[in-house]
Amino acid sequence: MSMYRYTARRLLQMIPVLLGVFTLTFVMMHSLPGNPVRIYLGLNPSKELADQLIHQYGFDRPLWQQYLDYLGRILHGNLGESFMRKRPVADLMMERIAPTLTLMGLSYAIALPISILLGVYAASRHNQLGDHVSRFLGLVGLSTPNFWLGLMLIFLLALEFQWLPASGYVPFAQAPVESTKRLIMPVITLATAQTATLMRMTRSSMVEELSQDYVQTARAYGLPERRILLKHAFRNALLPLVTIIGLQLSFLLDGSVIAEKIFAIPGIGRLFFTGMTHQDYGVIMGLTLIFAFLFLMGVLLTDLAYAYIDPRIRYD
Repeated sequence: MSMYRYTARRLLQMIPVLLGVFTLTFVMMHSLPGNPVRIYLGLNPSKELADQLIHQYGFDRPLWQQYLDYLGRILHGNLGESFMRKRPVADLMMERIAPTLTLMGLSYAIALPISILLGVYAASRHNQLGDHVSRFLGLVGLSTPNFWLGLMLIFLLALEFQWLPASGYVPFAQAPVESTKRLIMPVITLATAQTATLMRMTRSSMVEELSQDYVQTARAYGLPERRILLKHAFRNALLPLVTIIGLQLSFLLDGSVIAEKIFAIPGIGRLFFTGMTHQDYGVIMGLTLIFAFLFLMGVLLTDLAYAYIDPRIRYD
């Protein structure tokens, strides 16, 4: 099967998955106690005004009618409208996508090289001091919750030493130095667990490859150790690493919600958090679909990368 047919088939398989995510999210959101109109109007709303808004936005209609109506809008490319902000969800998302992509991109750019270098180094020093230190650092990174790390960074670097601003976001094109200073702590918060996960996976894969017969044969022929590590063993160890890199996209999206909320970054994650607290159905449904689509695209790109890394793998 050609790559194009395989890609087309996988894209078609995404449709029922996205429909399932849409349906499950719709049911869960409408199962929550409370009412977005009551939250919007406050503790003592006027009954006439509340009834008017409930009728205006169709919250008094049967649930199946609301479901079909929203599904129809989704099929026409309309993600809906934010009840709280009175604006299309697509517009809100486009306004906030730059900070989120910047945060996620920088986290990937930092986590990938550090984790690969530490993982390869730990594997090359298997059961030696360097390996023990790398594994300990990885365990610390995995065991540290994002929200705790973010709050500790603010306490130490912003409040105690006053080296960095505590929160906020400035576009890089507008003020490069100020933008960099405000992104340091959020990027560290988001990249720490990711670096630890990738480092441990790289180490495990490299240790397994370095125990294979072809590595012993290469050493017996006198090939340089660096060449054995980087050209032979690392290439074969890439497959499980690529799998984790693709799946890490969902953890980055989850982590961006926490990091953007803690550091007051006006990104998609913060929009999602605000939508959850206000039961803004349109925002939650629209962003959940976008998150699910991005995750599925990450999985698809991972599968496509398999055949590029290992030509023995075929599209079927």
